[in-house]
Amino acid sequence: MRIESIRPKFLAVALGASLLAAGCAGLRPDAAPDPGPSTGPSPYPSAEPPEGPALDAPPPVTLRYLDDSIELEPWAYCYGFGCADGLPPSPPPDIGEPEEVIVELPLSGWTFTAGFTPAGEKCGRVQGMPLEDRGDGTFLLRPAGYAGTYDVMLFGKGEGDLAVTFRWTTPIDGPLPVPEARLAILADRDGRVDSYGFEFSLTNLDRTPKEAAATITVRARGGESITFDPNRVRSGCLREGSVRWRAPLRDALAAAALDDPPFTYEVQLVLDGERYAATATWPDDVIQGEEPSVGLVFAPELPALS
Repeated sequence: MRIESIRPKFLAVALGASLLAAGCAGLRPDAAPDPGPSTGPSPYPSAEPPEGPALDAPPPVTLRYLDDSIELEPWAYCYGFGCADGLPPSPPPDIGEPEEVIVELPLSGWTFTAGFTPAGEKCGRVQGMPLEDRGDGTFLLRPAGYAGTYDVMLFGKGEGDLAVTFRWTTPIDGPLPVPEARLAILADRDGRVDSYGFEFSLTNLDRTPKEAAATITVRARGGESITFDPNRVRSGCLREGSVRWRAPLRDALAAAALDDPPFTYEVQLVLDGERYAATATWPDDVIQGEEPSVGLVFAPELPALS
């Protein structure tokens, strides 16, 4: 189920697989607020609480840093007998400039991932960062990207899922984001090749290219193929270092009408005059948890921050 009331939504990016909660849609760790539609799972907990007893809420998430601590109430979650949605606090609680943060939740079997967004930038670059499980019920979060002030969304998953947000001025650099490319055309509908639409995106490039064009060929096992040129999306909240393309549903359905799988995706890309190429196989290269998207590795490598 997709939650449209939480806008902007997290992700395209991504940073890894979607997290699926029992009975609810999951939280995407690698995503960032972005109003564009997605062919993958919803990045937030479901907005529709199931029938049953009164709504439960997960306990607060505790942050420990330097000699201080703070408790954060989840602003979106699926937990117990229901789900709730909302918006991140504005401005979020500010924890200052610690070099690292300890995250605690008094529930067993949970994991956490963080999304870093430059504070105050509605459509700023976003970077995901997994938290280190310390084995004692706590998790360690270190900085991501260049030192600076970020709004950090923590995504927790266990017997349910939740989201909390805080502001952190990181005093040291962390790992830089790596470019990613994802393409969704074909899909498995009850064992039959179909399509829910087309979406092709690049994230975490070193900069947003002024000119970007893509040509995509879908080739069936028997050699039958179809080639089309998707349109670059220029509207909406397009994050720094990202590019997105769309194509009419009829093109994707035409690809689904080709011979039997597996299918090869052949992608030719031009970014500010530089050419890149990649191939992937559907369904063999589908990203688990991000169906029906496949990951693409380009040659030469896409331009990254350094």
